[in-house]
Amino acid sequence: MSDLTPLDILGVDFPRGIRGYDAETVRSFLQQLASSMEELLRERGELRQNLHRNEQELKAYRKRENALQEALVAAQKTAEATMDNAKSDAQRIIQEGHGLADRLVDEAYGRAKNIETTISDLRSRRREVRGELMRLTELLQGFIRDDQQLEQDERSTPQITLLHRREGKRQA
Repeated sequence: MSDLTPLDILGVDFPRGIRGYDAETVRSFLQQLASSMEELLRERGELRQNLHRNEQELKAYRKRENALQEALVAAQKTAEATMDNAKSDAQRIIQEGHGLADRLVDEAYGRAKNIETTISDLRSRRREVRGELMRLTELLQGFIRDDQQLEQDERSTPQITLLHRREGKRQA
């Protein structure tokens, strides 16, 4: 029945018999059958067009899906590479930071040690200078005592000695 078209149905001529079907009723039924078949064939054509269009859209969607999956895979690989690079950069920066911190601590320790040595040297020098000042003070006090003693001795002895003239010499 798939080979029949609506025109085939309408063009069928039935033989007439004495007791046959009413020709008008048969024609009316065939007319309805042809219209239904024409509608079905038109719908089938539309469905085939829709199916073809849907298949084309499906192909396009599959291409997009593949492109999106490839892009997603590429993005994931890029993200992983970026994360790996970021981790290695972070590790390098941390190591450099630790190295710098160690150097700064070592330098600070060295400076502190130098300052401590300088302070110790200055304290020693202060003690030496204080000792020298004390010796100088004792020396000056000794000079003062000697001067005081000399002054006392000078008071007890006259400073000007009177010279007596010899009488014999004057006549000469």
